Amino acid sequence: MEIRPQTVIKMTVVKKNNYCPIFEEGDEIIIKKHCFDISFNKLEKYCYATLTDIYPKCNNLRKQPVGSKDTFTCRDNGIIEIELERLEDELYDFERKD
Repeated sequence: MEIRPQTVIKMTVVKKNNYCPIFEEGDEIIIKKHCFDISFNKLEKYCYATLTDIYPKCNNLRKQPVGSKDTFTCRDNGIIEIELERLEDELYDFERKD
């Protein structure tokens, strides 16, 4: 399989305004082309609602220059705030390894 450059987005929880059972301030999530890089992330659970809401922001950020940023506030009364940053593209192999 050919390995090609893929978009990398870093999501960082920058503020926790109230109780959240999933995220803590400083948590980071790396997304490479629409896929979680679970080898990097220490989180074992992800809030489905947050991920659903954040998808359009990630998709838009992929089209922006490297270094571009956006923010997201949780739909659940804004209990967390996330900063998204477009990082340098990386070579990434999507091939599943069993």
